[in-house]
Amino acid sequence: MQERPHRSPVVLVLAYLAAGTAWVLLSEHAALALTSDPRQLTLVHTIQGLLFVAMTGCLLILLLRSLTTRASTEDTVLHEIAVSYEQMFHANPQPMWIYDALSLRFLDVNGAAIAQYGWSREEFLQMTLADLRPPEDIPAMEAQVRAVRGPDAPGVTSSGPWRHRRKDGSELLARTSAHGLQFGDRSARLCVVTDVTAQQALAAEREQMITELRHSREWLDAAINGGRIGLWARDLRSDMLTLGGRWADLIGTTPDDFNSRFGEVATDSFAKLCHPDDLPGASERFRAFLRDQREPYADEYRLRHADGRWVWVLSRGHVAERDADGRILRMVGSFADITDVKAAQAAREQQHAAEQANAMKSQFLARVSHELRTPLNAVLGFSQLLRLDTAAPLQAQQLERVEHIERAGQHLLRLITDLMDLSKVEVGAMDMHSVPLDLQALADEALAMVAGDAAQRRMHIERAFEAGLPPALADPLRLKQSLLNLLSNAIKYGAPEGVVRVTLHRAEAGALQLAVWNSGPGLSDAQLARLYEPFNRLGRDAGAETGSGIGLAITRQLVESMGGRIEARSQQGAWAEFTLTLRSAPPPATG
Repeated sequence: MQERPHRSPVVLVLAYLAAGTAWVLLSEHAALALTSDPRQLTLVHTIQGLLFVAMTGCLLILLLRSLTTRASTEDTVLHEIAVSYEQMFHANPQPMWIYDALSLRFLDVNGAAIAQYGWSREEFLQMTLADLRPPEDIPAMEAQVRAVRGPDAPGVTSSGPWRHRRKDGSELLARTSAHGLQFGDRSARLCVVTDVTAQQALAAEREQMITELRHSREWLDAAINGGRIGLWARDLRSDMLTLGGRWADLIGTTPDDFNSRFGEVATDSFAKLCHPDDLPGASERFRAFLRDQREPYADEYRLRHADGRWVWVLSRGHVAERDADGRILRMVGSFADITDVKAAQAAREQQHAAEQANAMKSQFLARVSHELRTPLNAVLGFSQLLRLDTAAPLQAQQLERVEHIERAGQHLLRLITDLMDLSKVEVGAMDMHSVPLDLQALADEALAMVAGDAAQRRMHIERAFEAGLPPALADPLRLKQSLLNLLSNAIKYGAPEGVVRVTLHRAEAGALQLAVWNSGPGLSDAQLARLYEPFNRLGRDAGAETGSGIGLAITRQLVESMGGRIEARSQQGAWAEFTLTLRSAPPPATG
């Protein structure tokens, strides 16, 4: 049997080197000739890598077959295979390495990889794949390695781009194509590396350009100016929109500027300018008119203005042309700015709602006053008669119950009075007569009125009044009411056997300040923020102290109506302080 001719291993190696060099030099130009899209370019590079790995495998197979068909000893064949492998692997112009499939340690690297990454061959052989990756990429690398070890893993795999570190600390982006092989007695993988840093940078630059273009388009859509009246015509055959009159003034632009920003006027121009909430309804109402023209076409919607606001527009139109079958071919119409009309309408509706609410509140308070005060006065009167009746005196237990009824009735009466006061202050119906008054004397009167309550709680009252103060300008009755509210709260919510301190002194610009300080639990920042909300007792509803939660709201309204102000400070768990700042009365005229 005649022996089949065989190819020289040297010829195969030289052919491989020539093909590899041509591949490296020409494959990039070929890829760029096929496409400039970075994503498609990435796919082309992946296919190129797979083809290169396949070509390498085929040449190795041809080399092996060539060497095995030679009539030589086994040692000579193995030697030639080893020599040919070394020549093909190390002379390859593309970075390649072989790593242990289990330990991931490098078993061999070629010169191109050494030149690309900067480590010597000896340094590479002391490293693993993990040494090329940034620490944060290690988990992804390990997951990819596990995938190629699986039973369903393909023979040739491609992955990336991955971040690879060079010896000098710089990074490159690389795609890898690999397949399994036996390296001595070890299971290994041969890996071909393709540097795609430039392609990825190109893709990122393209995405950045797309983003900037999108942002520019959004800015152009928002840059619309205002006007008053415009004309429109819509051809339903070509679906073309034509604008005329003062349409450009209404949206704050010019025809040339509009064309430069949005292109020629078209039906989608309306979609670009219309408010997103109004667009579906406006489109549906226009289609409804096309189906049924028994009513004239009229619609209201918002268009975007250059300053960011939305312009309310009233659009009216009618059919201008029909075909022989009566189908609408063309419509014309006008639109005008009705923003001021809509704002006035909204203001009237809000005012009407407020007036209705005030009327209902006034009616409710009047009814409460009438319906509750009369029977409440009867309850209080009869409870007093029962308590003072000497002809048929009550037993001790009955007397205690009657006193409970009387205290509850007095509390309810005070609540009704506070409600009436709050309502009057809010609507400006409270009679206020600010006159010069002796603030020290008024404060002493208020302190005398609460002295009994303070004694019951064993609280000590301190006073510190600056001498020679000018008169204050305030309503005596309403100021005393405000001060009593503050003193009552200080005693009610202060610490038993604690201190209540009242100070009076000059303030800035000739004003006078009256402060009420008390030791006790104080107020938190959250409580201070909601201090003057009517009927808000700041979480003390479950406490033993009674109250309606509107005393401070009334006090604030009264003090501000007199031209003053009230301020609160507190340290939670230690103290609270309320300060009234009042105007001083002008000196009397002389001469």
